[in-house]
Amino acid sequence: MDNKKLKEIMKAQGYTIEMLSLISNIPVGTLSKIISGITSNPGYETMSAIAKALNCSLDEFSGRPVLIPYCYEEYLRRFKLLPTCQKEYIKYVIDLEYDRMIHLQNDKKITLRCYEFTNIVDGWAELDSAKTHNVTVDKNFLTDSCTFLVWLRTDLLEPKFFKNSVLGFQRNEGQRPKNGEIWLVLHNGLLFIGRFYKSHERFILKSLNGTIDDIPATDYSQYRRLGLYVGCVDVPELTKEKTALGQD
Repeated sequence: MDNKKLKEIMKAQGYTIEMLSLISNIPVGTLSKIISGITSNPGYETMSAIAKALNCSLDEFSGRPVLIPYCYEEYLRRFKLLPTCQKEYIKYVIDLEYDRMIHLQNDKKITLRCYEFTNIVDGWAELDSAKTHNVTVDKNFLTDSCTFLVWLRTDLLEPKFFKNSVLGFQRNEGQRPKNGEIWLVLHNGLLFIGRFYKSHERFILKSLNGTIDDIPATDYSQYRRLGLYVGCVDVPELTKEKTALGQD
């Protein structure tokens, strides 16, 4: 047990020994010995109570990598409270996504160009604000169909796409969109990711979460379709650390 780590966590959260004692039900004397290092190997139940009071993982007290970030521990707590039928549904989704991830893994690699747009206002990204990354990804049926990638650095498309997702697009400007397809569209130097729907002979571009009014997008010269969304791509070099810890 690293008492310095415990001190750092307490300081970061603004806890005194007295406050921690009150919340954890651990005597002040016991806490003082642990924090000072006199008690170098406190019992599991004691440290578990301290971790619960500080809303952190036991791994953090030892300096080991956190196996389950505490933001996920809260989800585990909520999961245990759900009815069995809802637990089964969540397990099904996890199994489905895990199997998909394993199926897409491959020793063969390819390089794709990935765009990151740094200036986004009201769901529209400035084309000129693009940063370019050349990233290495597993070669599979999904990445083979990608012409380019877009790294989302915003939460404006949630809950369809979460912040730090990497979206794969297939460049096919001549293809007419089908109902429900998601496209990256360019209009007056601004980019928008939306879903196309056809109403009679008119194309309507809808936002993915209903936060922007429908956009008439029949005129291709005004709304240029740059790429068809084909799937989310795993790019560990961009997203692994950020998404694992829930950080920006």
